[in-house]
Amino acid sequence: MASSANVHCTNATDKQISYANNSSLQKKVLLKTRPFLEDTIKDMLSKMAPVPCIKVADLGCASGPNTFFPACGIVDIVTRICREAHCESPELQVFLNDLPQNNFNTVF
Repeated sequence: MASSANVHCTNATDKQISYANNSSLQKKVLLKTRPFLEDTIKDMLSKMAPVPCIKVADLGCASGPNTFFPACGIVDIVTRICREAHCESPELQVFLNDLPQNNFNTVF
């Protein structure tokens, strides 16, 4: 395990230079890659029907406006695809993970 001196973390959310206030580039990348994500999910669901559960992991999610954006996008895509296919949506489990020093109470 790395010592805390070697761990890189984002700036506190209450600062002008925080990740929460400076993550618009990451959101743009998420929006541009959404069609690929949608195609991948559609392909996965077509090959694995019925799918009882989909697990989504966001490793390094931090806190800020993008924390739930990817997971919500996946939920929306799965729900729409299943509705269009007239099949039941699988259970979705979302795992958020970040550095031990980050306080997840600020996310919720």
